[in-house]
Amino acid sequence: MNQDGLMPDQRPLVVLEFGNEMPPRTFGAVLPDGRQERTVRIDPLHYPGLADGVAGTAEQAAHWAERITAAGPLPVAVLAYCSAAGLAAELVRALPGEVPLVLFDPAPADPAAPQELLEELALAMDESAEVPDLGGRPAAEALALASSFLLSVVLGCSPELDEEILAELTEGQRAWLSFTLTAAVPPPVPPAPRHVLLSEALDWTGSGRVHRFEVTAEELFRAPEVKALLTEVLAVAEREEPCSLPS
Repeated sequence: MNQDGLMPDQRPLVVLEFGNEMPPRTFGAVLPDGRQERTVRIDPLHYPGLADGVAGTAEQAAHWAERITAAGPLPVAVLAYCSAAGLAAELVRALPGEVPLVLFDPAPADPAAPQELLEELALAMDESAEVPDLGGRPAAEALALASSFLLSVVLGCSPELDEEILAELTEGQRAWLSFTLTAAVPPPVPPAPRHVLLSEALDWTGSGRVHRFEVTAEELFRAPEVKALLTEVLAVAEREEPCSLPS
Protein backbone atom coordinates (compact mmCIF):
# COMPACT_ATOMS: atom_id res chain seq x y z
CA MET A 1 0.00 0.00 0.00
CA ASN A 2 1.33 3.46 -0.86
CA GLN A 3 1.09 6.71 1.12
CA ASP A 4 -2.26 7.55 -0.50
CA GLY A 5 -3.78 4.44 1.08
CA LEU A 6 -4.09 2.67 -2.27
CA MET A 7 -2.60 -0.53 -3.52
CA PRO A 8 -0.14 0.10 -6.40
CA ASP A 9 -2.42 -1.49 -8.99
CA GLN A 10 -5.19 0.97 -8.08
CA ARG A 11 -3.31 3.83 -9.67
CA PRO A 12 -4.94 5.04 -12.88
CA LEU A 13 -3.58 4.60 -16.37
CA VAL A 14 -3.61 7.76 -18.50
CA VAL A 15 -4.12 7.41 -22.26
CA LEU A 16 -4.11 10.17 -24.88
CA GLU A 17 -6.52 9.48 -27.74
CA PHE A 18 -7.90 11.62 -30.55
CA GLY A 19 -11.67 11.26 -30.58
CA ASN A 20 -12.11 12.71 -34.08
CA GLU A 21 -9.74 10.35 -35.88
CA MET A 22 -11.07 8.25 -38.76
CA PRO A 23 -10.65 5.36 -38.63
CA PRO A 24 -10.47 5.69 -34.84
CA ARG A 25 -7.54 4.34 -32.87
CA THR A 26 -8.11 3.54 -29.22
CA PHE A 27 -6.13 1.61 -26.62
CA GLY A 28 -9.25 -0.14 -25.30
CA ALA A 29 -8.70 -3.46 -27.06
CA VAL A 30 -5.08 -3.85 -25.89
CA LEU A 31 -5.43 -2.78 -22.26
CA PRO A 32 -5.03 -5.50 -19.62
CA ASP A 33 -8.24 -7.18 -18.48
CA GLY A 34 -9.84 -5.18 -15.67
CA ARG A 35 -7.89 -2.03 -16.47
CA GLN A 36 -10.66 -0.19 -18.35
CA GLU A 37 -12.35 1.20 -15.24
CA ARG A 38 -9.02 2.54 -13.99
CA THR A 39 -8.16 4.37 -17.19
CA VAL A 40 -8.25 8.14 -17.61
CA ARG A 41 -8.74 9.16 -21.24
CA ILE A 42 -7.52 12.56 -22.43
CA ASP A 43 -8.43 13.92 -25.84
CA PRO A 44 -5.71 16.50 -26.59
CA LEU A 45 -8.19 18.42 -28.76
CA HIS A 46 -10.34 19.13 -25.70
CA TYR A 47 -7.80 21.55 -24.25
CA PRO A 48 -9.84 24.67 -23.39
CA GLY A 49 -9.96 27.26 -26.17
CA LEU A 50 -7.77 25.26 -28.53
CA ALA A 51 -9.95 26.05 -31.55
CA ASP A 52 -9.50 29.79 -31.04
CA GLY A 53 -5.81 30.05 -30.25
CA VAL A 54 -2.48 28.24 -30.22
CA ALA A 55 -1.19 26.91 -26.88
CA GLY A 56 2.35 25.63 -26.44
CA THR A 57 2.99 21.99 -25.62
CA ALA A 58 4.24 22.82 -22.11
CA GLU A 59 1.12 24.89 -21.44
CA GLN A 60 -1.15 22.07 -22.57
CA ALA A 61 0.80 19.52 -20.54
CA ALA A 62 0.60 21.64 -17.39
CA HIS A 63 -3.18 21.83 -17.74
CA TRP A 64 -3.58 18.06 -18.05
CA ALA A 65 -1.01 17.36 -15.31
CA GLU A 66 -2.92 19.59 -12.90
CA ARG A 67 -6.16 17.74 -13.61
CA ILE A 68 -4.48 14.35 -13.17
CA THR A 69 -2.79 15.17 -9.86
CA ALA A 70 -5.94 16.81 -8.49
CA ALA A 71 -7.90 13.62 -9.15
CA GLY A 72 -5.77 11.30 -7.03
CA PRO A 73 -2.58 9.21 -7.09
CA LEU A 74 0.02 9.37 -9.82
CA PRO A 75 -0.75 7.26 -12.89
CA VAL A 76 0.97 3.94 -13.38
CA ALA A 77 1.92 5.06 -16.91
CA VAL A 78 0.99 7.42 -19.74
CA LEU A 79 0.17 6.00 -23.18
CA ALA A 80 0.00 7.98 -26.41
CA TYR A 81 0.32 7.55 -30.16
CA CYS A 82 1.13 9.44 -33.34
CA SER A 83 1.42 13.23 -32.96
CA ALA A 84 0.37 13.11 -29.29
CA ALA A 85 3.82 11.70 -28.45
CA GLY A 86 5.30 15.15 -27.85
CA LEU A 87 2.46 16.22 -25.56
CA ALA A 88 2.63 12.93 -23.65
CA ALA A 89 6.38 13.35 -23.16
CA GLU A 90 5.85 16.85 -21.80
CA LEU A 91 3.02 15.56 -19.61
CA VAL A 92 5.18 12.99 -17.83
CA ARG A 93 7.79 15.70 -17.25
CA ALA A 94 5.10 17.93 -15.74
CA LEU A 95 3.91 15.23 -13.34
CA PRO A 96 5.72 14.86 -9.99
CA GLY A 97 7.88 11.76 -9.70
CA GLU A 98 8.72 9.37 -12.51
CA VAL A 99 5.81 8.12 -14.61
CA PRO A 100 6.64 5.67 -17.44
CA LEU A 101 5.83 6.79 -20.97
CA VAL A 102 4.70 4.18 -23.51
CA LEU A 103 4.31 5.24 -27.14
CA PHE A 104 2.52 3.53 -30.03
CA ASP A 105 3.71 4.51 -33.52
CA PRO A 106 5.00 7.92 -32.41
CA ALA A 107 5.15 10.57 -35.13
CA PRO A 108 8.07 13.03 -35.11
CA ALA A 109 7.40 16.74 -35.39
CA ASP A 110 6.61 17.55 -39.02
CA PRO A 111 6.56 21.21 -40.13
CA ALA A 112 4.58 20.21 -43.24
CA ALA A 113 1.76 18.58 -41.24
CA PRO A 114 -0.44 21.68 -40.74
CA GLN A 115 -0.53 22.46 -44.46
CA GLU A 116 -1.27 18.84 -45.32
CA LEU A 117 -4.08 18.72 -42.77
CA LEU A 118 -5.65 21.93 -44.06
CA GLU A 119 -5.58 20.57 -47.61
CA GLU A 120 -7.25 17.33 -46.46
CA LEU A 121 -9.97 19.26 -44.65
CA ALA A 122 -10.58 21.48 -47.66
CA LEU A 123 -10.71 18.54 -50.06
CA ALA A 124 -13.38 16.87 -47.94
CA MET A 125 -15.61 19.96 -48.19
CA ASP A 126 -14.87 21.58 -51.54
CA GLU A 127 -12.43 20.12 -54.06
CA SER A 128 -12.26 23.45 -55.92
CA ALA A 129 -11.31 25.56 -52.88
CA GLU A 130 -8.00 27.41 -53.16
CA VAL A 131 -6.12 26.48 -49.99
CA PRO A 132 -3.95 29.25 -48.48
CA ASP A 133 -0.27 28.63 -47.84
CA LEU A 134 0.53 28.43 -44.13
CA GLY A 135 4.26 27.95 -44.63
CA GLY A 136 6.59 30.27 -42.75
CA ARG A 137 3.86 31.97 -40.75
CA PRO A 138 3.81 32.17 -36.93
CA ALA A 139 1.47 29.55 -35.50
CA ALA A 140 -1.16 32.03 -34.30
CA GLU A 141 -1.23 33.77 -37.67
CA ALA A 142 -1.42 30.44 -39.50
CA LEU A 143 -4.36 29.33 -37.36
CA ALA A 144 -6.21 32.61 -37.95
CA LEU A 145 -5.70 32.30 -41.71
CA ALA A 146 -6.74 28.64 -41.78
CA SER A 147 -9.78 29.31 -39.59
CA SER A 148 -10.95 32.14 -41.83
CA PHE A 149 -10.53 29.88 -44.84
CA LEU A 150 -12.49 27.00 -43.29
CA LEU A 151 -15.31 29.33 -42.30
CA SER A 152 -15.47 30.71 -45.83
CA VAL A 153 -15.62 27.22 -47.35
CA VAL A 154 -18.49 26.16 -45.08
CA LEU A 155 -20.28 29.44 -45.75
CA GLY A 156 -19.88 28.90 -49.48
CA CYS A 157 -21.55 25.51 -49.18
CA SER A 158 -24.28 26.75 -46.81
CA PRO A 159 -24.70 30.55 -47.15
CA GLU A 160 -27.78 30.56 -44.92
CA LEU A 161 -25.80 29.69 -41.76
CA ASP A 162 -25.05 32.38 -39.18
CA GLU A 163 -21.62 33.00 -37.62
CA GLU A 164 -22.34 31.12 -34.40
CA ILE A 165 -23.32 27.96 -36.22
CA LEU A 166 -20.34 28.30 -38.56
CA ALA A 167 -18.03 28.50 -35.57
CA GLU A 168 -19.59 25.39 -34.04
CA LEU A 169 -19.34 23.44 -37.29
CA THR A 170 -15.63 24.21 -37.68
CA GLU A 171 -14.61 24.04 -34.02
CA GLY A 172 -13.24 20.51 -34.24
CA GLN A 173 -11.30 21.26 -37.41
CA ARG A 174 -9.82 24.43 -35.95
CA ALA A 175 -8.80 22.64 -32.75
CA TRP A 176 -7.14 19.89 -34.82
CA LEU A 177 -5.22 22.50 -36.80
CA SER A 178 -4.20 24.34 -33.66
CA PHE A 179 -2.86 21.16 -32.06
CA THR A 180 -1.06 20.21 -35.27
CA LEU A 181 0.59 23.63 -35.51
CA THR A 182 2.01 23.15 -32.03
CA ALA A 183 3.00 19.51 -32.57
CA ALA A 184 4.81 20.48 -35.79
CA VAL A 185 7.49 22.31 -33.80
CA PRO A 186 10.41 20.03 -32.76
CA PRO A 187 10.56 19.87 -28.94
CA PRO A 188 13.62 21.26 -27.13
CA VAL A 189 13.92 17.94 -25.28
CA PRO A 190 13.24 14.72 -27.26
CA PRO A 191 10.66 12.30 -25.83
CA ALA A 192 12.13 9.69 -23.51
CA PRO A 193 9.69 6.77 -23.58
CA ARG A 194 10.34 3.60 -21.63
CA HIS A 195 8.74 1.48 -24.38
CA VAL A 196 7.88 2.13 -28.03
CA LEU A 197 5.50 -0.22 -29.85
CA LEU A 198 5.70 -0.04 -33.64
CA SER A 199 3.62 -1.35 -36.51
CA GLU A 200 5.37 -2.90 -39.51
CA ALA A 201 5.76 0.28 -41.58
CA LEU A 202 7.22 2.63 -38.97
CA ASP A 203 10.58 3.15 -37.31
CA TRP A 204 11.90 4.89 -34.22
CA THR A 205 15.41 6.25 -33.72
CA GLY A 206 14.88 7.81 -30.30
CA SER A 207 15.35 6.38 -26.83
CA GLY A 208 13.38 3.59 -25.21
CA ARG A 209 12.98 -0.13 -25.73
CA VAL A 210 11.49 -0.74 -29.18
CA HIS A 211 9.01 -3.55 -29.85
CA ARG A 212 8.11 -4.14 -33.49
CA PHE A 213 5.00 -6.04 -34.59
CA GLU A 214 4.19 -7.36 -38.06
CA VAL A 215 0.81 -5.64 -38.12
CA THR A 216 -0.68 -2.53 -39.72
CA ALA A 217 -1.10 0.75 -37.87
CA GLU A 218 -4.76 -0.05 -37.21
CA GLU A 219 -4.05 -3.65 -36.15
CA LEU A 220 -1.48 -2.42 -33.60
CA PHE A 221 -4.41 -1.31 -31.44
CA ARG A 222 -6.18 -4.67 -31.39
CA ALA A 223 -3.51 -7.37 -31.86
CA PRO A 224 -3.43 -10.01 -29.08
CA GLU A 225 0.37 -9.98 -29.01
CA VAL A 226 0.33 -6.23 -28.37
CA LYS A 227 -2.11 -6.72 -25.49
CA ALA A 228 0.14 -9.41 -24.02
CA LEU A 229 3.19 -7.17 -24.11
CA LEU A 230 1.35 -4.13 -22.74
CA THR A 231 -0.05 -6.25 -19.92
CA GLU A 232 3.49 -7.25 -18.99
CA VAL A 233 4.81 -3.69 -19.27
CA LEU A 234 2.08 -2.29 -17.04
CA ALA A 235 2.46 -5.12 -14.52
CA VAL A 236 6.11 -4.14 -14.09
CA ALA A 237 5.16 -0.48 -13.73
CA GLU A 238 2.49 -1.32 -11.15
CA ARG A 239 5.06 -3.09 -8.97
CA GLU A 240 7.19 0.05 -8.82
CA GLU A 241 6.66 2.19 -5.74
CA PRO A 242 5.15 5.48 -6.96
CA CYS A 243 6.52 8.77 -5.71
CA SER A 244 3.92 10.40 -3.50
CA LEU A 245 2.46 13.76 -4.40
CA PRO A 246 3.88 16.75 -2.54
CA SER A 247 1.74 17.74 0.43
